[in-house]
Amino acid sequence: MQRAVLLCPDDPATWAGLMAACHTENTSCYLSGSVPCRQGLEHILMSVVSDKVRIAEEIERPLAQTLEAWVLQQAVSGLVLGGQLEQAEALCSQVLNVSPEHPAVLLSLRQVQCQRLLVASGGTVLPDSVLEQLNNTVMVNPTNLGAWHWLAEVYRSQGLLVQAVMAYRQSLQVASQLGMHSSQVASLLRLALLALGPCMARVPGNDWADLIQEATTEVLKLGSSPTALLFQALLQFVTKMAARETRRLLERLIYVPSQDFPVTVVQVASWYLLRHLHAKNDQELIDVLLQHAKVNGDQRLLQFHSLLASSS
Repeated sequence: MQRAVLLCPDDPATWAGLMAACHTENTSCYLSGSVPCRQGLEHILMSVVSDKVRIAEEIERPLAQTLEAWVLQQAVSGLVLGGQLEQAEALCSQVLNVSPEHPAVLLSLRQVQCQRLLVASGGTVLPDSVLEQLNNTVMVNPTNLGAWHWLAEVYRSQGLLVQAVMAYRQSLQVASQLGMHSSQVASLLRLALLALGPCMARVPGNDWADLIQEATTEVLKLGSSPTALLFQALLQFVTKMAARETRRLLERLIYVPSQDFPVTVVQVASWYLLRHLHAKNDQELIDVLLQHAKVNGDQRLLQFHSLLASSS
């Protein structure tokens, strides 16, 4: 990307690409727990893109302005990841002072303000007036799927699960209307994950279990999905932990060398299969699972086994 910038210094897209590359690298560092190498570049790169957009040809301006809005989102996201919430809020406010009628920027501002409020209050309950304001802001961005997902997560964090379900269903409707296949899958999986929480907590009734089955079944109609299969297996584990079907559903996610399943899916399935086998006291199958973990370098499962063995 640095070479692309050198070759095309007046193209805002190359600068945006450089910003995306830096953002990706920083995100990877945050996820791994290491210190990001390229900090403090958000404002600089965003300013460069804005300057390049201003001198763009008239025919290119609409696309360039869209790119400028995307770069702003990247800048805000980078600041939030770095815990610089005050700077992120100031950046949004700065843009709104120039372009007050900018729904996407207003949404970013509300998201940052919400996070600051949650951090300052130690994650306590948000007032109804704040939740209403957040909902109204998302309604101004009705086709922004990320906004609906974010609103649903806010509701979930506040214990308002029914409202969270409604937000996810709204995102699903938007994705369906726009013909966005991957976004439909994402909304359905988020819906299933939301419902899995109450099921794991043994909330009485079948509504949440039915929701998991509904969402995962729809995902599998759209194509293969190891995550949907995992959610179905976990639901089976919660409802009938000792059943043979529980073992079958979990094993099909673990002993499948021909399929390219995500490592996280395989590891989570392994943890729950180990719990199932411990409950059944099936040492022979436990040994098979542990040998599989050793071959595949799953040290966390081996540690989990040691904890289970020491507590039994």
